This record gives sequence, C-alpha cells and structure tokens, in this order.
Amino acid sequence: MQQKTKKILLLLLSTSVITKAYAIDLQPGDVIAPKPGISALQLSYQYSERSDYYSHGEKIAGRPSVSSSIYYARVGHSFEVAQLPAYFYAQTGAGAVHPEGFDSDKGVTDTTLAFAIWPYANRETQTYLGAALYWVLPTGSYDASRAFNMGENRHRTALQIGYETPLFEKLAGMMAFDALWYGDNTDAPIPKRHQTLEQDVLYTAQVGARYDFNQQYSLTGTYYYTFGRETSYNGVDSDNPTRLQRFQASGIGNYSFGRITLQYSRDLKTENGYFEDNRLTLRYTVRF
Repeated sequence: MQQKTKKILLLLLSTSVITKAYAIDLQPGDVIAPKPGISALQLSYQYSERSDYYSHGEKIAGRPSVSSSIYYARVGHSFEVAQLPAYFYAQTGAGAVHPEGFDSDKGVTDTTLAFAIWPYANRETQTYLGAALYWVLPTGSYDASRAFNMGENRHRTALQIGYETPLFEKLAGMMAFDALWYGDNTDAPIPKRHQTLEQDVLYTAQVGARYDFNQQYSLTGTYYYTFGRETSYNGVDSDNPTRLQRFQASGIGNYSFGRITLQYSRDLKTENGYFEDNRLTLRYTVRF
C-alpha cells in the first residue's frame, strides 16, 4: 500500500515539476547593447529550494520538498546586423534535482540558443530598446517514469522585448515583457505513459532598477509577474494556470579578471505549483 501511495503521489507531482520552466529572466545589463566583436564566457552555479505546494492559492499538504543544484555554461558573441547591435549565445548545463523521499535525478539540462538585436541603442543617453528570440532544445535528461527531470522533452520558443534608460544619477530603470511557447511532450507519464502534455503560452513582465555605486560595483532589484501556461493532457484541461510573483536582488562586481554576480531570489506569491523559498546564483563572466 505504501508503494502504491508513493507511485500515485509521483504521478501527481509530474504535472507540475517537470514543467517548472518560467520566464526568460534578464540578467543585470542584458538590455545594454554590447559593442561588436566581443566574445564572452559565463559560468554559473544555481541552488534552489522549494517546499510548499499550492493549488488555486491553497497550500496542499503531503508534497515533498525539492532542492536542485545546477551548473550552467554560456558562450556568446556580439556583432552587427544591418548596422544594428546584435548578440548570440548558446547555454547548457548539468546538475541534479533532489526531491525529499524520492531518488535524485542527475544529468544535463536542455540547451538554450538566443539571438538579440537592438533597433534602438543610444550610447550617449544610455537608452536601449532590444528584442530577443530564444529556442530551447530538448537535450536534457528525461525519463517519463520520473516526476523530477532535468529536461522537459519538448521544444520551447520565446520572444522578449526589453527597454532600459537612466532615471537619475547612478540609477537606471529596466522593463521587459516576454512570451514563451511550449511544444508538446508526447511522452508525459499521466495518467499512463505516452500521454500528450500541452501548455498554453506563458507571459512574464519584469521591472527592475540598477544603482551604480561606481564603475566597479552595482546593485539591482527586479520584480516579476508571470501568468498563463495552463496545461492539458490529451486535450483535457488541468485547470492550473500559472499566476506567480517573485523578486530578485543582484550584486555585481567588475574586476580585471572578469565580472562576479551574486543573486538571490524567491517567490512572493503563487497560485498553482511549488513555492520557491530560496534561489541563490553565483555567476562569473569573462570577455575575450
């Protein structure tokens, strides 16, 4: 009976955990158009903790807490398209997700390809308007018998528009909006193998500010509001749309050997799914 109960819980969890990807979070300075001919390598470590699970705003008892540790590598290059600033990067990673009471899943993540272009980039006034297209490839580890996977077994695409401009001396404001489209996962495990998981478009608005103490150190804060992404299995709606509010704070240090970024974020309110209690990210970026 205990094994049967555990199996049922495992299947129920699959509706939310394997589809945890949310917005395309902009990092501090991402809306600033880079000068052409610059290559960059970014290495990141991200640790996350999720405990309480919510359904229609109500906390659901009996769900296991989940933590994850992931390492990312990103390589990018800046150039020009029709005399407009542009940037391309590829990112992938590896790590593990650790659900309480279940086996951990270790493996590689899905791979993200991104292309950004700036229709407007005024370096004198430090005002920028950029657009980016993302394509997430299903290269990550995936097993339909598991509730917790590193990959999602489906393609995803996103379109994002971002704007940044100075507000006061040493203070700049940023805003962005993105839409994320999901391909179908034709090997979802609910209620049995080879079910088709579909999800509606996910939208996110983010607003942030950056304060530059000097040329070396900066501090940023960002608020995110995410909505949409209701799921269905074989055409049957799950009635679980995403409505999520969260924030992120970042400290940036620029040194002769590269840039160090330390970020902390957590959810503020969620309607459906796991509540992220803490997320800590450490990034190292070097140009060459």
